[in-house]
Amino acid sequence: MIKNTAQNFNDDYEAQQLRAASVNRGKWVFQVVKAGLEAGMTWADIREAIHAAGAYKGYHKLPRTSDIREFAKEFASETLVKVNDGRIAKLTDNEFVWEVNYCPMVAGWMQYSEDKEFIETLCDACMEVDRGTMDSYGWTLELPETIAKGDGKCTICMKKE
Repeated sequence: MIKNTAQNFNDDYEAQQLRAASVNRGKWVFQVVKAGLEAGMTWADIREAIHAAGAYKGYHKLPRTSDIREFAKEFASETLVKVNDGRIAKLTDNEFVWEVNYCPMVAGWMQYSEDKEFIETLCDACMEVDRGTMDSYGWTLELPETIAKGDGKCTICMKKE
């Protein structure tokens, strides 16, 4: 079973609005991917497009740095913390571990489908955005835990190698 274990942000209007917008983004992504698959695209096609978007983000939206600590400060914005009930679980000179306790994307997808396998595949495909970003730095990304797999949280490990 997929579940989110997020903190309650009922008293934080900004967090509520940011989450609602992110859930809607998740719904949009679900519909676009579903339509693409129905039109003949493959998961590989979808992954490639999302990966390219992530590389663009890495080159144009985040600081160009070799310092993973500097990168983490920009990545782990106050907005991202609120939207995802996220936190920096580990930060060293070579590793940045971002922990997420709520995924608005998964929350949106679950409004359209209970197909756990599809949601898990969609989640991993959407993580190509972060893989693409990591590739733009020459770093790697590992996902030992994801909400979509039913782990209750996502653990996103970004590493310099």
